[in-house]
Amino acid sequence: MAERRPKRQRISLGGPAVDTSFEDYLTGKTTEKSTEDEEEEFDQENVDPEDELEDEDEFEPQPAAPTRATSSTTSTTNAPITNPRDLVLRIHAHQNNTPSTSAKNIFYLVHIWSLFGEVPVEVTRLLRVPATLLFEQFSEAICATLDWDEIHLWKFSLEPRQQNAKNKYPDERKEIANIKDCGPGGMHNLGADVKSSKDLDSKKVRLMDVWGETQAPEVRKLRMFFTYDCYGDWSTAQVTFMGVAAEGLQAADLGIKVKKGQAIWCAGGSGASVPVGVPEDEFDEWEAETNKHEWEIGDVNKHLAEIEVKV
Repeated sequence: MAERRPKRQRISLGGPAVDTSFEDYLTGKTTEKSTEDEEEEFDQENVDPEDELEDEDEFEPQPAAPTRATSSTTSTTNAPITNPRDLVLRIHAHQNNTPSTSAKNIFYLVHIWSLFGEVPVEVTRLLRVPATLLFEQFSEAICATLDWDEIHLWKFSLEPRQQNAKNKYPDERKEIANIKDCGPGGMHNLGADVKSSKDLDSKKVRLMDVWGETQAPEVRKLRMFFTYDCYGDWSTAQVTFMGVAAEGLQAADLGIKVKKGQAIWCAGGSGASVPVGVPEDEFDEWEAETNKHEWEIGDVNKHLAEIEVKV
């Protein structure tokens, strides 16, 4: 079966000649018959990294944010980041030097695509999440969104993007960094005395440390995956930063009911979640009785409301 990406949902907002995608509506972007020139001027904060790198043969780092010039006669300002280790260091630096207050009241739109083999309907969800959300809590949100029990090991992996990549799944050979539980007693350590140099602590790294507007473009463009049950059945989802949500966007604006003050909520999606880690007879029962096109956004948001957000 040929692999395909989820189609962008088109909606009508009324008015003359408006063609606005669901994601653009949520980010506050509405245009009349956008031209190619207008698309090139699209705010970098709301660029879909998958589209931005569509024409690149390999991962080609773009100029990084300006850095302080050294005493050397050769300036390092705007030098591209080519070393994977330096990308990890950039995330560490952003984590340590950028206060959460700088992203107060900023929310991201993140697309979750469950990569569960051949299914009649792609399972996708669009989440609105705080920029200051820790990856530890983000893992809870993804599990709640896809109806996965939080009983197995998990990790986020980052790797460079490539044009026309045939493999839609994560490739450990290309991993630049892993975001997972690195604290004392963390299950991911499995007794190891020293964690890998590419490991990042999910209890310390925030979404803004990867996707923030002050982060280096080379980091923001990295491909991200969430892998659940890393050493077992191995279920995975592709995680894509869609942009910054329109200022003041509320669930009620989309006709969605959520708990008052709820920090994380689902704005839309497609496909019934496929259960993982269940006995074969239970899966067969689900397969026979479930309408693969139906899912309840209200149930998803009830689960998301239970997540304790720490910023």
